[in-house]
Formats: sequence, C-alpha cells, structure tokens
Amino acid sequence: MSNIQHHAYRGRRGQQQRGVVLIITLILVVILSLLGTFAIRNATQTDRSINGIRSAEVAREAAETALRFCEQVAIFDGDGKDYTEYGQSGLRAKIIGTTIASESDPLAAWRSVANWIDGSNVISVPTGYYKKDIAGNTTEVQLKTAPVCLIQKIETTSTPKLTGYLITARGFANNATFTGSTGKTTRGAESWMQSVLTRGS
Repeated sequence: MSNIQHHAYRGRRGQQQRGVVLIITLILVVILSLLGTFAIRNATQTDRSINGIRSAEVAREAAETALRFCEQVAIFDGDGKDYTEYGQSGLRAKIIGTTIASESDPLAAWRSVANWIDGSNVISVPTGYYKKDIAGNTTEVQLKTAPVCLIQKIETTSTPKLTGYLITARGFANNATFTGSTGKTTRGAESWMQSVLTRGS
C-alpha cells in the first residue's frame, strides 16, 4: 500500500516539474520574440534615419550647385555679358532688375511663391552642369529634379553704397515631390541657400 502511494507521489511531482518547465519555456519564448521585434524596429528606424540624412545631404549639395552656377551668371552680368556655358543663353534676361536693399527686404522676389511658379525669372541649372563634378566625371548621385535659383539686383543703403546681386538657390533630393499649384515640396528633402555678391559703386 505504501509502495503504491510512493509511486503515485513521484508521478505527480514529475508532472508538476514538467508543467513548470513548460511555463518557463513559454515565458522565454515570449521574451525572445519581444527582443526580436525591438531589434527589427530599431534597425528599421536606423535605416530611416540614415536615408533621411543622406537625402538632406543630396538636397544641400544640389542647392550649393545651383548657387555656384547662378553666381557665374551674376558675375557675367556684372561684366555686361551673358553666361552661355552648357548651351544656355538669355540667362541675363532672367535676372530681376527691381533692386532691394538686402536679403531680408520684404520686397525680395525669393519670398513670393508666385516667382518660383512663374518660369520667367527662375534659372534652372542645366543637366550638364549638375551631373558632372569639378573634374568632369559623372557624379554618383544623379538628380531627378534640376536645382533652381532666383537672382535679384541689390543696392544697399549703407555708406559706401554697394550694388550687386542676391542669389537664392533651391536644391532637391530624389525623394522630393511637389504640388503643381504652388511648386512647394509636399514630402522629401529640400535645401535653400543664399549668397550676396556686391561691389562698390
């Protein structure tokens, strides 16, 4: 009798142990699943951050490219010549002749959305310029949207008076999309840059 009870007790204890192991195993599976989910989420967020930084850098470089190109246009205009490199012509006619006192002047053309939509004054950087680096090699990142700029004549109220040009450039990453009515970017990276070229009068 006591022998039978002893075997029954040992059987129940073995079942209890197997039950505890099963619960612990399930808990470990849940923990490992959560850790895997967090790892995947962190990796995805890291990729998004890297892509965002890369897009912002592409947009910045595109804006700088437009700035350098349009500075050449302004310099040639200051010398009374039209900049005709890369098959372009008539760029002097796109320079806005209404003078402003500074880049913060409320009448500055770059502040108006309409001036960016209307193509009469917007200078689009030619493909041959922004798809080549300084050495003439094809650049690694091929822009889908040409960088653009506005050039406006500037005349300071300071003494001595300075005359010159305000150049405002916009560059876009390849993930940029635009609204047709305003030309504003609805998503993606965009970069703005300005420079002022002046000479004493």
